[in-house]
Amino acid sequence: MLRVLIIDDEAPARRYLRRLLEAAPRVQVEGEAATLTQARHLIHHCSPDAIFLDVALTCGSGFDLLRDLSHAPAVVFVTAHADFAARAFDVQAADYLLKPVGPERLAQTLERLMPYSTLDLRSSKGKRYIKPHDITLVRAQGDYVMLHSAFHGNELIRTTLKTLAEQLPSPPFYTLSRSVIVNLDHVSHVATLPGEGTQVAFVNDLDPILLGRAATQRLRQALALSPKPAPARVQNGTTILSETP
Repeated sequence: MLRVLIIDDEAPARRYLRRLLEAAPRVQVEGEAATLTQARHLIHHCSPDAIFLDVALTCGSGFDLLRDLSHAPAVVFVTAHADFAARAFDVQAADYLLKPVGPERLAQTLERLMPYSTLDLRSSKGKRYIKPHDITLVRAQGDYVMLHSAFHGNELIRTTLKTLAEQLPSPPFYTLSRSVIVNLDHVSHVATLPGEGTQVAFVNDLDPILLGRAATQRLRQALALSPKPAPARVQNGTTILSETP
């Protein structure tokens, strides 16, 4: 679920954008703000995945708000002014929308934001909110899955691999077998082994995993489709199929 806030000092603009967002699948509008003070309060208490932010606000601007945030969510500027686009991307905005926003253009933005969405999961510790980009590896364990993450550690979640796969963005997540999903963004390198298997290492020092022939073939296909595939090379006698910096 993508949890969002709308920050705009014009009530009609907030209502219009809210209708569009609430009509979209897997999006939850957590609240609205008309001023910088209200926006800071909502961001602090709601911890949204993304904010839809107007540039020109009462007593300040959207850029003023971002300077105040220590950990900003994903930001989409929604404005009537085209001349702030370069500055918006200087602050690493996820997108820049011109009013009035159309449903098709908004759908493109929401697809771009899905990697920032929060997974609402249940573990033995109760309800858990986990960001997909924190997950490195998912392994099936019966009617449960084990999430492997450098940030959260290993955690058993009450769901099936198939159900979780439907919630994870692809790319970067790929289902390699009936028991393994891997986040390609976290892959450091993939080394070939005797018998057509592979060893997959990760950038965050999680333990490497071994894959059989079928999973290896799917992994190679996924790497070939990856937006930034790295060239194969040989390192210490091991064939490196993909490597990310």
